[in-house]
Amino acid sequence: MFTVDRSRLLLVWRRARNLIVLVVITVAMLQDNPLGPALVAGLVVGGLGWVVLALRVLPPRQHLVAVGVTVATSLWLIAVAGPGLAPIYLIVGLASSAAVLGLITTGVLTGVALIALIVALAAHDVAAPSIAVWCGVTIVVTLLVLLRRQRDAGARQEKLLADEQARAAALAERARLAREIHDVLAHSLSALSVQLETAAALLERDRTADAARLIDRAGTLARDGLTETRRAVSALRGDPLPVPELVGELTAGYGRDLDAPATFTVDGEPRELDAETGLALFRAAQEALSNVRKHAPGSAVETHLAFEAGVVALRVRNHGPAGPPVSGLSSGYGLIGLRERAELAGGTVTVGPDDDGWLVDLRLPG
Repeated sequence: MFTVDRSRLLLVWRRARNLIVLVVITVAMLQDNPLGPALVAGLVVGGLGWVVLALRVLPPRQHLVAVGVTVATSLWLIAVAGPGLAPIYLIVGLASSAAVLGLITTGVLTGVALIALIVALAAHDVAAPSIAVWCGVTIVVTLLVLLRRQRDAGARQEKLLADEQARAAALAERARLAREIHDVLAHSLSALSVQLETAAALLERDRTADAARLIDRAGTLARDGLTETRRAVSALRGDPLPVPELVGELTAGYGRDLDAPATFTVDGEPRELDAETGLALFRAAQEALSNVRKHAPGSAVETHLAFEAGVVALRVRNHGPAGPPVSGLSSGYGLIGLRERAELAGGTVTVGPDDDGWLVDLRLPG
């Protein structure tokens, strides 16, 4: 699909407009003044300076020289052809300075050029009101170009800021997707792989009944993985999660799978949480229980969900062997992802030894 770059199109139009004005001014001056070498030389030099300034093809230092030449040519044309339209070259030169050069340079050039213009016009007995008009037009045009330059610079800055924000948002979304992929695949596929590898080893020993149970368990894990994937997609779309039910199911599943004491309690009145907060709570419970399965299987677990004023808290405590080092939960990315979720949701997470076991304590606004 064809798209139009409006800024590029506007730039082309401005340059073309300047060149059209140059042609009109040149033709008018040739018609109003007798043709002579001095006039032709002034129009050629002034026209070349005008074109170079309009196209803006020179670096700043050479651009300053072109401005000076154009302004000097304007004064020369006033001297050889009278005031007429010759001051327009001076106005164009100063406007080009305001568009490209620094503010101080433009101010100095404008001051010097105005003094020279006043002297040149006065030498031709131009009335004071006319001189004032030419000076006023010069100042107004220069100021307008400076304002336009400032506006364009502000627009470019806003665009850069918008692009930076878009890149930051894209990186944040990539990190969010990475967390979801890790949480779904790490918990589902790793457990599925263990079950299938164990089943294969049992089949080699002709323990088909035990292998069949593990394969059946692998099927359950695969279905759970699909459920987890659908739940993650739903949360990414912004759908709220039934946090108490999900955390309760995770706790019950731990107790059922490991035949271990597992209790789940809720304090306060459960309320609907936004998708990000709900998903963070669910993943924290999932990560904490997975951590217990790996490092202290069979130990008693207490999962507690508290709905407080403006805060929702999740605590998962196991009683048994000490957990892993604080550098990681079930995997290196587990704790990193958990902390990232807590920080993005404006909350805090604490992980570490607690009495005779291990504690994961997550607090989020909600």
